[in-house]
Amino acid sequence: MRGTKPQRDARRRSPREAWRGFRRWQQKRPYWGGLLTALAGLQIFGTTQMSLEGLSFQLGPTGFLSWLVPAVLVTSGLLIWFSPQHRVFYAVIAAVTALFALIGVNLGGFFVGTLIGLFGSSLAAGWVPAAAPTVDDSAGDRPVGREGGPDDSTADRTASPEPQVSGGTPVPRTIRLRPAGGPGPGTDVG
Repeated sequence: MRGTKPQRDARRRSPREAWRGFRRWQQKRPYWGGLLTALAGLQIFGTTQMSLEGLSFQLGPTGFLSWLVPAVLVTSGLLIWFSPQHRVFYAVIAAVTALFALIGVNLGGFFVGTLIGLFGSSLAAGWVPAAAPTVDDSAGDRPVGREGGPDDSTADRTASPEPQVSGGTPVPRTIRLRPAGGPGPGTDVG
């Protein structure tokens, strides 16, 4: 047993491997949209806890909304991260809440929180997952040239597959005919 190397603990990873794992996780979800939405909630909450030289500026039922609006934004940001399949729903909730913060909580964190919340929720709503790579099977039907790729010089360029409806029935093609002896397109008559 002296010659064998001790196996590395599966739970201990190098910082580089941890960073790669985080990057893979980050790329599979609307990371920046969720982060900005959560930061908007924290910014709005921060403005409810401060005062400008004794001037406290709050509208609405201050005790309730100063906690509820930031909590909804932070929760929406986290839910955007952890359930990206429902990102549009949570982004709409976050955008409506960020707009409501304008009248409910210190002008939406003095406009900064509302702008960050709207920008983050729009990023989250506009994010789409990366498409899975597909294999192009169309090259298998055509002859292969010297380089190993499809050889277009010997392929029939006039033949194209019939367009089909979902049921598999062919759709008739539209053919445009020009009158015999008439001018072609782009010719000047006169």
